[in-house]
Amino acid sequence: MPKNPSFPLIAPHPDAALARAVTTPAPAGPDMTLYEVLDRLGPSIFAGLLDTDGMLRYANQAALQAIGSTADQVLGRRFDTTPWWQACSLSQQRLQQALASALRGEASRFDARIATTSGATLSMDFSLLPLYGADGRVLWLIPSARDVSEREQAQHQLQLTRHAVEQASDALLQVGPDGALRDANRAACCLLGLDREQLLRLRVSDIDTQVDATQWPHRWRELCEQGSLRFETNVRHQEGHEIPADVSVSLVTSENETFAHVCLDDLRERRAAERRIRQLLQFDELTGLANRQLLYERLGATLQTSTETVVLLLEIDRFKRINDGLGPQIGDAVLREAAQRITATVRSIDLVARRGGDEFVVVMPTPSAPTLHTAQALLDAMARPMWIEGHEIYITCSIGIATAPGDGDLPDTLVRRANAALHQAKLQGRNQAAVYAGVPHDDDPERLALETALRHALHDEQFDLHYQPQVDLVHGRIVGVEALLRWQHPTLGRIAPDRFIPIAEETGLIFAIGDWVLCRAIEQAAAWQRAGLPSLRMSVNLSARQLLQPELGRRIEGLLAAADLNPKLFGVEVTESMLIANFDQAVQHLQALRALGVEVSLDDFGTGYSSLSYLRRLPVDVVKIDRSLVPDVTALAEDVSITRAIITMAHQLQMKVLAEGVESEGQAVLLAANQCDQMQGYWFSAAQPAAAVETMLREGRQIDPALFDRRSRQRTLLLVDDEENIVSALRRLLRNEGWLVLSATSAEQALQLLARHEVDVILSDQRMPGMTGVELLRRARRLYPDTLRLVLSGYTELQSITDAINEGAIYKFLAKPWDDEQLRAHLREAFALKEIADQNGRLNQELKVANRDLAALNGQLQTRLEAALRC
Repeated sequence: MPKNPSFPLIAPHPDAALARAVTTPAPAGPDMTLYEVLDRLGPSIFAGLLDTDGMLRYANQAALQAIGSTADQVLGRRFDTTPWWQACSLSQQRLQQALASALRGEASRFDARIATTSGATLSMDFSLLPLYGADGRVLWLIPSARDVSEREQAQHQLQLTRHAVEQASDALLQVGPDGALRDANRAACCLLGLDREQLLRLRVSDIDTQVDATQWPHRWRELCEQGSLRFETNVRHQEGHEIPADVSVSLVTSENETFAHVCLDDLRERRAAERRIRQLLQFDELTGLANRQLLYERLGATLQTSTETVVLLLEIDRFKRINDGLGPQIGDAVLREAAQRITATVRSIDLVARRGGDEFVVVMPTPSAPTLHTAQALLDAMARPMWIEGHEIYITCSIGIATAPGDGDLPDTLVRRANAALHQAKLQGRNQAAVYAGVPHDDDPERLALETALRHALHDEQFDLHYQPQVDLVHGRIVGVEALLRWQHPTLGRIAPDRFIPIAEETGLIFAIGDWVLCRAIEQAAAWQRAGLPSLRMSVNLSARQLLQPELGRRIEGLLAAADLNPKLFGVEVTESMLIANFDQAVQHLQALRALGVEVSLDDFGTGYSSLSYLRRLPVDVVKIDRSLVPDVTALAEDVSITRAIITMAHQLQMKVLAEGVESEGQAVLLAANQCDQMQGYWFSAAQPAAAVETMLREGRQIDPALFDRRSRQRTLLLVDDEENIVSALRRLLRNEGWLVLSATSAEQALQLLARHEVDVILSDQRMPGMTGVELLRRARRLYPDTLRLVLSGYTELQSITDAINEGAIYKFLAKPWDDEQLRAHLREAFALKEIADQNGRLNQELKVANRDLAALNGQLQTRLEAALRC
């Protein structure tokens, strides 16, 4: 039989007087008055009569109705076998024990489960009483039971409620009208760090930081008037710290008792989440600096309160090369380090923010030092090397400066004008600061306005091409030109390419503009060829997006054919970064161009981050050394070594070398001395319109070949001594040797002569003001390694001279006073060695040229073979 759930019990006491009411039973059974009493006990009280053998002799109507039986069906059966006891075996066992006790005169009472007609069970408070005769013996047994199901259910529900309160995650308290804590669940004990006994000895004023004993009556009256309260407060933990809590209080009234039910919600996690949300909304997650939103909020407030406010906008120069070359993880670390350096450089009251990407903003209210001093300190701080995950990284930054109220009194205006100044700093070469100075008519043109103007530039014929000559460093003749795009806007004036080319790239206008440049440059080259001018190669810069056009090769081939221009008189220039981004596709397109006979140049070499393994795989004919690596005669020897290494590397890979940005004769001579093939720069000519270039070609303008002639010349000796009488004596001694003798009285003068003349042998004094002879010859070795270098000195500084000889800076050391014949013999020996070295160098160069020509011929044959096979 199924069991009902447990319910709370309400234990009634059966009428004990019933046992005493019957003193003498009738011979045939109990007196009828007893039956009437049992039947009238009520519908929820079961009662009956058992003999001493436990047989049921009578059952009242309430008991019979519960099991749906008649008296005839159950009377005469042992009471423990009747249907009432089939629902619970435990109750049946306890009845059997009670029957045995009753025969000994002992009354029994216990909770039992009684079956009903519906199959359910009732919870009953059961009693079994012995009924005695006049002789004191037990004559009858009277069973009775009262239905206590509702009471048991109520008790069970109360127990469940108690468990729910105890296991609730919220802290729950009961508080009396006097403020004393009457009850608390486990969560409340954990929240306050107390056990239940300790907590129940406290009052509200002991745990609530905002309520004391005098304020509690007011709080209680407010609760009684409103019925509930909701507020936030801080509660005291047993260890002394305070915990923010959301408090909900409800007034509870039960019969004559009233108390407050209090729920405490711990707000620490919520407050932490709110702080995190505010952090995300107002601060940059990567660097922890103020973000763009907070920047404008605080800048606006500063402008309202400060008499002068300076905004510095910093941008890391060429940051993309770090992200692309070393990965975004290193890039993020660089940004974090940059943020720390900026913060450490400025004052604590200054706001440092990250506007986005690699841009940072410093807001300085009422600056205490000249702004440019602060800007220089920031430049110096950023230029220090960074060590990140084993990488030594060098970065620089450009800074734009705007000041309120002179440059504007609104946050957006001030930042925009600092951005215009930043643009000027980048145009001036980067790694410097520029102060906003305004532009004619308005601020720096807005990007959107510039984009709109750019869309009309082609249609309105605002573009033009200028051409910068490229000069051969052996014969001094113009061998090519680089086509450079110029934009002359009718109102904005001349707009620099680095200002509008990125916009053209982003908007896709570069395709139309690039195609226009190709058409115009090829047409101009063909026109010069038809005019009978000296042959020269026309070079055009390709943009990154142009290079990836699938039909680029076919388009150029079609333009060359339409203009009837020999492909060998046309070239394209690309940069390292363009190739690395999509290496395989770029190589494929360049190979197609080279197959046509078009020359491919690698522009800005030395400023990117491609490796030698990449360079070996590139289909490149010419390596263009960036202007930042073009040395002068006064440059550090290390810089010249870098340039020489690039030239040597390119020649080993069968590539020609062209140096950009040559601005002095010294640079040109030094490049020629280091076997650089070609040059271009302001020293020879800036970019010129087509008519000016045509005039140069007709006039045969070139560099004086004598400046670079290395084949037939008089052997040259350079004498260096700060004593003019020594120089004069040496010149008299050597005047019949047939050498060209140059002389200098200082190391600086000697370097100037070395730049202008090809010197074979140097004979230098040791002790000279400014620079010793050993130092001069060390530098000469790096700049002009083919020279033979000798020291003639009356001082024997053995250590420095020995070191110089060991490292190869000095060929020989000669002592003063000298022996004339021995000195002439040593110099003749030096010239003889120089002659042998020159002959070997010429042979080596001729071999390189022959190998290069052979490789080119093999390439042409391979191309023709592949074309024949395709046919």
